[in-house]
Amino acid sequence: MELAAKGVSGTIAISVPAREYASVFLGCGVVYSAFRPQLDSSPLGSQFASAARLAPQRPVVRLIPTRNTTAFVGILNEVVNKHNRESYNVSGGWFPADRYRIDVLRWPDALRDFQGQSRVLEELDILSGAEGLFPGAATDFCGFSALHCVIVGNGRVIQEESEALIAASETEGPVPLRALLRPRAVLDKAEQFRSVLVSGREDPEDYRELVASRKPKVAILDAAATVCRWLGAGMAPITVALVERTAPSSEAAADVLDRYRARSVQDLPLPGDLVRVPAGIEVLAWQSRDGNP
Repeated sequence: MELAAKGVSGTIAISVPAREYASVFLGCGVVYSAFRPQLDSSPLGSQFASAARLAPQRPVVRLIPTRNTTAFVGILNEVVNKHNRESYNVSGGWFPADRYRIDVLRWPDALRDFQGQSRVLEELDILSGAEGLFPGAATDFCGFSALHCVIVGNGRVIQEESEALIAASETEGPVPLRALLRPRAVLDKAEQFRSVLVSGREDPEDYRELVASRKPKVAILDAAATVCRWLGAGMAPITVALVERTAPSSEAAADVLDRYRARSVQDLPLPGDLVRVPAGIEVLAWQSRDGNP
């Protein structure tokens, strides 16, 4: 995140004895540092004026409640100020603008998936005891969707690893890492997310422009085989390439990284948040030329 904040495009290659949990922890760090508050529950924080500029019957939105955890997903049909009451019409239902904020689901949600449907009720997934982990209000962090990082690899394994429990405080019970990572698979519908998982077996060309246009801060390539296949995708300003030294394809991944490094502008000093690297882990960063990782 430090490199991204400086406007530097580059690659961070990380060699690890085994890749278990590495991408999940890195993803959590990206999500935490990239988070910016979006929810203002005060009367002055109403989104009515900005929502009125949205094209009618076009965007799919999530209505984020300011007073409870019951949210609604649907198509925003109208934004109306009538009898001094500001309201949103979402899939045929009316909602007061002073009690809801709008999360516009620009991707991966498609309008066609919600046409002809009434609004969908959902409870925001705010785990008890996780508040101490969130970099902001729990409703804000768990309700709004924002693509902070994309993780490419074995989605099933990454999901399983994100279930690892961590302690938020000495007084609260442990919570899973997914409470902070908030992962979502590309094909899921209307889930709140802070990171998106893409299968390393997919064709990078199918996702390069789709992901890059949504401007994630960091793309994490999880495992040597994924690095070999995806390093050239260039989906984010910063690409983190995780290579486990014991993998059958580790030497091939190292060769790919060497080729890209040879074409780089220069090697970079490690960001401040990576200066203290644990024993057994090797890290190297370099600045990319335009259009290359």
